[in-house]
Order: sequence, then C-alpha cells, then structure tokens
Amino acid sequence: MHTKFILRHSINVALRLTVFATFLLSFVWVSPTRHVLADGGSFKPGEVIVKLDPLTGAEIEDINATYGTTTLKSLDMLPDIYLLELPSGRDAHIASEDMGLDTRLEFAEPNFISQAPEANPRGTSRWSGLDPAPYVSQYADSLIHLNQVSAISRGAGSVVAVLDTGVQLDHPALSSNFTLIQYDFIDGDAVPEDIFSFVDSNGNGLVDEATGHGTHVAGVIHLVAPEAQIMPLRVLDSNGDGDIFTLAEAMVFAIKNGANVINLSLGTQDKSDILKNVVREATHNGVVVVAAAGNLNSKEAQYPAADNCALSVTSVGPLGVKSDFANFDAKVDFAAPGESIYSAFPKDGYASWSGTSMATPFVAGQAALIHSLSPALNPQEIANIMGETSHSLDPLNLLYKGKLGKGLIDIDGSLELALNATFPIVNHGLIGASCIK
Repeated sequence: MHTKFILRHSINVALRLTVFATFLLSFVWVSPTRHVLADGGSFKPGEVIVKLDPLTGAEIEDINATYGTTTLKSLDMLPDIYLLELPSGRDAHIASEDMGLDTRLEFAEPNFISQAPEANPRGTSRWSGLDPAPYVSQYADSLIHLNQVSAISRGAGSVVAVLDTGVQLDHPALSSNFTLIQYDFIDGDAVPEDIFSFVDSNGNGLVDEATGHGTHVAGVIHLVAPEAQIMPLRVLDSNGDGDIFTLAEAMVFAIKNGANVINLSLGTQDKSDILKNVVREATHNGVVVVAAAGNLNSKEAQYPAADNCALSVTSVGPLGVKSDFANFDAKVDFAAPGESIYSAFPKDGYASWSGTSMATPFVAGQAALIHSLSPALNPQEIANIMGETSHSLDPLNLLYKGKLGKGLIDIDGSLELALNATFPIVNHGLIGASCIK
C-alpha cells in the first residue's frame, strides 16, 4: 500500500508539470468498481454474462436456482443472453469458469470492462481553439484521397452509430447531423452528452481524461461523410470506461434503429463471447462494424476489432508509417491516419488527438460513403471494395510486413470502384462468409 501511495503521488506531481496531460491515463491502483486479471483484463465485480443453449430447453430460472444468481437484464434481439448478479462475495472470473462447464449454457463470462484506447495506455488531447479551418484542411485529406470525393458521395442516406463517451449535442459543426434517435446508456436517458463529470470513476487519480473522445470521433466521421447522419450512443463514462454488456445493448439499439455502420473506437483485451454474438448479429442485419485495433504497440488482440465479422483499424502518420502506439497483427484489416487528427471538441471548438480511435472513424466514414452510393451492398461487399482499393504499406513498414492489413485506405478509389465495378469483387477475406446471411 505504501508503494502504491508513492506511485500515485508521483503521477499527480508529473501531471501538474505537464500542460496537456489532462487526458493521460496510467493505472496505479484499481477502483473497487473493477477487478483486474493477471493478463491485464478487468471486469465488473459480481456480474456474469451467460447464454442459454436453446437445444437443452433450460430456462434462466433453472440457472439461477443452481448458482444462486439473479437476473439483471436480458439482451434484446438475442434473448438467450442474460446479465446475472452473483451471490455476495462470489468472484465473477471464478464463477464464469465454473458456469462455463454447465452444458445448459453456450458460454459464461465476466462483464468485462470496455475502454477507449486513448484512456489506456497514455493518450493526450490538445485543445486547439475555435478555428475550424484546420479541420477541413489536414494531412489526412490528401493521404487517403478524401479531398477528391465530394462530387461522388457525401454520405447522404447513411447512418453511422458512434458508441463512445457521447457527443457535444450542440456543437456548431455537428449538431445538424445527429439523428433524433439517440441514447445515453450510462445515465439511462435520451441525452448522450459528452460532458465533464468531475468524478474519478476508475480510481486512477485522474478526472474526465476521456471527455471529448466521442465528439472528436464524431467529428472525423462528419469530415469524411458530411451528409451522413450520426447516431450518438453513450456507452463510456467521462473516464473512458464502460462494460461489454452495455456495449452489446447499444449495438443492438443501433441495429434496431437503422444504423448502417457502427463505429467502435473502444474495446477490451478480453475475448468476449457476447461481443462475438452481437457483432455477428449486426453483420447479419447488413451493418458494417468498424473497431479500433488498440494502442498497445503490440500484437495483443483487442475485441471486437479482432472478430472476423468486424473491421479492425490501426493508425499511421502523415508518411504512411505505423504509429508508434498502434497495434499490429494479421487480424488488422486497414490502416488510416491516426496521428494529430484535428476534429470537433467540447465546448464548441476543436482539438488534436492521436490514437487508433481517431483512425477508426475514417474507415467508418468510408463505409458510409460506399453505402450511400450502393445501399444494396452487404458488409462483406463493402469491405471487399475497401480492400481492393487500399494500398500496401509493407514497403514503408518492413518490420510490420503483412501486419497492417490491406494497407492504407483510399476513399476516392473505393468510391470509383463502387460506381463502376462489375460484381462480385474479389473476396479479400475481411469479413467471414458466416457473418453474412
């Protein structure tokens, strides 16, 4: 405990000496609202998620009777999935391992923490003022050929759900593009506002280090697809934390309410069965799921990005070189600009931020543009168009050969192909066949 106090005190001192470290997150000790596993994953105590095996005919009441659990929620559209509360003092990780052996259940897992990658490890947002000029003229425009596409598609008719910290609903650059259907899954109301809470909910000694994250992500989508509508769904608090059951609920909400693309600039290091189920449900319903690969500079998989029904996005800088923080692996599908991206930020202004979270909405916006041009295309076909027109980054990244997916996206090239292609296009294996109905 004495060591932990010294470390926390040192971090607080360092923060006072760092001008832009408001958004810096470095775990020193763990809040009572989460437990941490040896592999770095964390979960909400006292909660497990289970899925009944329908072939056994078991009811959730039977499971509760066996394990002394209580049903907290069921998942809409996937009615065999439940969030259960454990008896007091029962460890969720141990309980889920025990329950996973029960033949009446397809799976059992803790309610893992989901998180914005920029909240862990270190991520820094730099307030850049009220000037919108750099927003519409930044290096990303030319790098991915965005500045050539407005005559082809501006995203009209597409809806992109942004599952994040919420958005500044009255931001002057964004307010006219938000859908009327929106929800805050953290507070349980219809106002998903991206605000400062002044509460250190994860006990890391920092307050509101992720505030503005969702607004920034939404701003990138608007930059790419200015006529697409954005459905703001708040699933992370102002410290950048949420949980996978809440994330699954929000994804189902997006599917049911007309989203064509879901942007997930978040994830968990824990391979999750509930996320696998809900991502597959999304693609079965024609929704493209785009997720951040993570900021650990490692092959460590982040979910749902690593799922074969989702598109995983890593980050590169202005020269097409992998960002020093960006994850890499064969599971990565695309690369997009993610360094010093200038975008909308509370209150009424703009900020520069780096991370795979910033790269992800470029790809989500690209999917929205293609959908706008050809609404009948399914997620696999959209992904194949994107894959066919991307540019290999291997020559610029010899140490990461074959680990940056299909390479750098080319938005103009993908739209030209969508306009003129003879289908079917070569299958690049970016979204599995079982993901499409």
